[in-house]
Amino acid sequence: MAAAAPPTFPRLLTDWVRPHGERVFLPRRRARIDDPITFLRLCTDVDALAKGLLALGLRRGDRIGLLAENRYEWLLTDQAIASIGAIVVPRGSDTSPAEMRFILRHSGSKATFVEDDKTARAVLEGQRELPTLTWIITLQERTDVAGVLTLAEVIARGQHIGEPELASVRQAVVPDDLLTIVYTSGTTADPKGVMLTHANVLSNVRTVCSVLHITREDSFLSVLPAWHMYERIMDYLALAAGGQLVYTDRRHIKDDLQACKPTVFAAVPRIWETIHDGIVSQAQKLEGGKGKLLRSVLALCRRVGGRRASLVDRAMHAVARATVLRKFAAVTGGRLRLAVSGGGSLPRHVDELLLGIGLPLLNGYGLTETSPVAAVREPERNGPGTIGPPIPETEIHARSFDGKVLGAGQTGVLWIRGPQVMRGYYENPAKTREAIDAEGWFNSGDLGHVDADGRVWITGRAKDTIVLAGGENVEPEPVEAAIKTSPLIEQAVCVGQDQKNIGALLVPITDVLARQVPREQWDVRDGVVHGKAVRDLLRAELDRLVRRETGFRPCDKVTAFAVLAEPLTAENGLLTQTLKVRRHVVAERYRPIIASLFD
Repeated sequence: MAAAAPPTFPRLLTDWVRPHGERVFLPRRRARIDDPITFLRLCTDVDALAKGLLALGLRRGDRIGLLAENRYEWLLTDQAIASIGAIVVPRGSDTSPAEMRFILRHSGSKATFVEDDKTARAVLEGQRELPTLTWIITLQERTDVAGVLTLAEVIARGQHIGEPELASVRQAVVPDDLLTIVYTSGTTADPKGVMLTHANVLSNVRTVCSVLHITREDSFLSVLPAWHMYERIMDYLALAAGGQLVYTDRRHIKDDLQACKPTVFAAVPRIWETIHDGIVSQAQKLEGGKGKLLRSVLALCRRVGGRRASLVDRAMHAVARATVLRKFAAVTGGRLRLAVSGGGSLPRHVDELLLGIGLPLLNGYGLTETSPVAAVREPERNGPGTIGPPIPETEIHARSFDGKVLGAGQTGVLWIRGPQVMRGYYENPAKTREAIDAEGWFNSGDLGHVDADGRVWITGRAKDTIVLAGGENVEPEPVEAAIKTSPLIEQAVCVGQDQKNIGALLVPITDVLARQVPREQWDVRDGVVHGKAVRDLLRAELDRLVRRETGFRPCDKVTAFAVLAEPLTAENGLLTQTLKVRRHVVAERYRPIIASLFD
């Protein structure tokens, strides 16, 4: 995109997208369903649906829910809402019904689009809690739920709306209008609504396009949820540049990398870990001379990727790239120009090996509150460990906990300022003031530093939020609070940063436990309570308390746990004087036990 990029999404469609005409934008309507959609078809359908929304009485500034998964209709609906100046309030259809209703109620949504009849019913079950909600529209072709409209029915209602009226509505949209409110988990049970404007998101599109050199020749493979800002920005990059976007799902990534031959593939760390583990596993299984050769080549790649290679190593690596490593390039289709990791911490050993193999892996960083990209490694300067420099027009520095700006290499809380920083949290001025200072700097809550070369490094998290390897954000406090409602459990601490699933350290109420399970059936070793009967009993409690029916998502499920013999107290240093868990102390004190949960 040029420097004079369109200031709003309505202008993006008219000035940048429509001129691409009959070029295919989406080869698939959704994963596994081939039905090519051209840029002109998208624009025409957006016009028709936008008129339908106007016919329903929806206007600029109205909030409209979008509870659905990746598909053509998601993007169509997103752009139709934005094109009339209304505000998209997205979430996945796998969200718990209670959270769906909270988001729709808190945002004051007047309408919501839903994935299917199941999602529609989940909304309708709590319709009394939603006084502003007037319309429910399914993305399915038909519905069996009374009172729910289909896309076709909404479009039909807008046939009397003329082009001049639609054009007038779109001309009224300005860059500072809200584009979307994205609800992200906060430190309490209630999510926070991140307010992003047209200017916020389009500034991110413009600068990321420039840094990553995105053009109309690029083809994106899309696997992450479209409502996440990470995937959403990638979809917008393809749309703005006139590239191609191909939907896939996690089960078919390997097949589609080879079949679709993308040039850009963005994923969360867990996917890159899976690719890494598959390569290493193959090398370990291979016997004889071939296995020995492959293992030695991978060790060489790790040194090269980690920037620890000697001159001899680099010469051997050049030979390997022309021979052994050519097969790995074929696995990704042979055209991959950019492989992007974001949404969580990329393990250093994964980073080094994949870079050494020749995968063009860029590690990036950002938050929903930054639209989302704040920093990314540049293709021209791509070293392991770092998340690269801030993107253009963006500043990042570290501050001490007392607010002092720190120098190069000094670790503190990372603060971010730039045109992509959110307006604030919807209907939550107190949280907004906590997050954004008077000069427009946003407190990321992440720990890190900026080195002398201007590259940003993440070293930990100041916030309690646990980010899983798949990119899901889990707030520990609501899960812990639910667990502690058990009559058997006194304390609970969730763990699992950068792991596949959540784990927990549990402290039982010993006398109650002893009544359920006789003491002779359990024992204490190395500070941990052991015994099959104890574990079976507590496993049942966790499954009872943390599940969809009690308001939790699949990623909130506690899959592994250890039972501690010693309670957490202020005296042993595991609680503050106000009896809050000192999470970093717990993590250090029980490091071996926590590690064993994820072996």
